[in-house]
Amino acid sequence: MTTVDQRLASRAKERSPSPIRELMPYLSIPGMISLGGGYPNPETFVFRKLGISFKSGRTQQISGADAIAASQYGPTSAHRELGPTLLQWHKHKDGVTLSEQELLVLNGSQEGLFIMAYLFLEQDDCVVVSDPVYPGASGAVSAFCRNFIAAPLDAHGMDTARLEKRLRELQARGDKLPKFVYTVPSGHNPGGVTMSLERRKHLLTLAELHDFLILEDDPYQLVQLEDEETLPTLQALEGEPRRVIRLDSFSKIFAPGLRLGYATAHADIIRQFVLFKQYANLHTSMLVQAMLHSYLKEHGFDEFRAEIKANCLLYRNNRDAMVEAARAYLPPEVTFNIPGHGMFIWFILPSGFDAERMIRQDSEALKVLLVPGAAFAIDTDLKNCMRASFSMVEDETIREGMRRFAQMISREGERIEGERLEGEKS
Repeated sequence: MTTVDQRLASRAKERSPSPIRELMPYLSIPGMISLGGGYPNPETFVFRKLGISFKSGRTQQISGADAIAASQYGPTSAHRELGPTLLQWHKHKDGVTLSEQELLVLNGSQEGLFIMAYLFLEQDDCVVVSDPVYPGASGAVSAFCRNFIAAPLDAHGMDTARLEKRLRELQARGDKLPKFVYTVPSGHNPGGVTMSLERRKHLLTLAELHDFLILEDDPYQLVQLEDEETLPTLQALEGEPRRVIRLDSFSKIFAPGLRLGYATAHADIIRQFVLFKQYANLHTSMLVQAMLHSYLKEHGFDEFRAEIKANCLLYRNNRDAMVEAARAYLPPEVTFNIPGHGMFIWFILPSGFDAERMIRQDSEALKVLLVPGAAFAIDTDLKNCMRASFSMVEDETIREGMRRFAQMISREGERIEGERLEGEKS
């Protein structure tokens, strides 16, 4: 297997650790007198005590030494208390045991996408993504290279059989193979589909065969809309050598405004993530990390999971309302999958429909808004696709939105028919 150092892009190979950041472990040695770091004196901090009130009705205070730690500079990898807690959470959630060197807290999992692209991609490298793809990922990758290998989606997630065929073609021609595969395995954004267990295993087999890494971005893992066993993650399924870099997020299950996520992977890869972060932003906010730790300490993992499950009932109700309304109002030639995770439904309109034109010409008048498929396109133009989110609207609003969407579809059909008749005249 290719080593991490061999995989790094040239821009990442010349970096050295921050000499000041590397001294931080010494600060925890009992009796240490530090005359080194330029830390502000805690006497100057504005916070003496922080009170947090949770939806459960319980309250928690961050005060004393905890308030100082939440206000002060901290370790790059994780808040000193949250780090071990996240390792326990990860094992509780996924059954994967990790060391502290294999975890890094991020400013949302989006930061992990950018770091991954920065570390591993040269201009002439290529990356496998789904088609359609989450634009935050394609945007992060495009900052460093624009060579995408598109793997289509169906009801069972990324089509790994078609990906395998494409990889074999590249290999036969002697073309460059991908540095990594980017996948959203659960509740894909925008596709709304979840990768089957068979395809997860197949993707790991392909990674071993063609020696690439896998970036598993899984923010919707716990936004589960059916009462089924959670599928094992790619990270949980892999053996040695370890190729999966996993991104977890608290945005969809805790509070998106806190911008909290974390990356887990082999220690050699996380070390490279840490080196990037030392110079990019030093560390994720100690205060927001303390807030998450306070919640987990007060409520425990089981209660947190129960809260997430209760919230998923709201999303399930909204999904069901959108599916019911789509079946009632949309013409039968409009197809879609029913998502088992996440917040999105991907609508495929008849060939020739132009989703961007529909939004441009009809959205303001009909007062309904969806995202045109072109925003998520890689290989195909996806002009006849739309993404709808059911996360923020209530039952009746969803039904009315689908009714207006049906009107939008009808108007586009009339335009296409008018264009056809005009063409016949000429």
